[in-house]
Amino acid sequence: MGKIYLKTKHDNGMGIDIPHNWNFANAMYGFCELGAEIIPYHLIDDIYEKVMREDIVIDYIDQCNCIFRKFGVKPSIPDYPDSFAPFLGRRVWRDTINSISSNEEKWSAGYFVKPIRDKAFTGKVISSIGDLVGCGNYSEDYEVLVSEPIDIAAEWRCFITYDELVDVRPYGMLINSERKSYLYQYDPDILMKMMKVFNEWEERPAACSMDICVTKDGRTLLVELNDAYSLGCYGLPSVSYAKLISARWSQLLDVKDEYKF
Repeated sequence: MGKIYLKTKHDNGMGIDIPHNWNFANAMYGFCELGAEIIPYHLIDDIYEKVMREDIVIDYIDQCNCIFRKFGVKPSIPDYPDSFAPFLGRRVWRDTINSISSNEEKWSAGYFVKPIRDKAFTGKVISSIGDLVGCGNYSEDYEVLVSEPIDIAAEWRCFITYDELVDVRPYGMLINSERKSYLYQYDPDILMKMMKVFNEWEERPAACSMDICVTKDGRTLLVELNDAYSLGCYGLPSVSYAKLISARWSQLLDVKDEYKF
């Protein structure tokens, strides 16, 4: 059975190493319950040579991708698979950040813009020249996904492991504290239709999140899909969270999932 490498940091107040953030702590608790061998570390360079294909690394996206590259793996799932088009409720297209920043009609239109490359910058609504601050790089013209804005009232993260909807957790309040998300509820019938489409999607990952929202005019829509190899838990129970991570790491590295039980 592979090892679980866990990114930690030293807490001066307690004088001990602790998980680097809450998500990592939740994963640690889950893997502990599953009987895994957990090895703490500080820097990815400390463990890079030690990590084997059957191991799992609990770290941030760039560091996880560093390990995947070691084994010739490049994780990728689309934000908006074609089969989910009926659930988008808005147009989505590709552009580049330089094209948007050099065209007033584009940067003043209030479009939602997010990078195709993971975490190149945080996706956001662009409605003024000031909104472009932090979205560019002088040496790279990022390709971006652009979508018409929707008036979101509440959002949820739907966790999927091996075609099963494991849990649905609210997260809109974390993004906008002024939202009264608790006043809204998604349409469960539409969510089940989304799950049916997901389970018929041939390229579906073994584990991911399907983020959904309710708009102020009452529509339940798909926000985006997110890969599970390095994904915030948003209160998902620790064992379920650990199994979600293990399912996707095992699929990506083409090894047996020891925690599929």
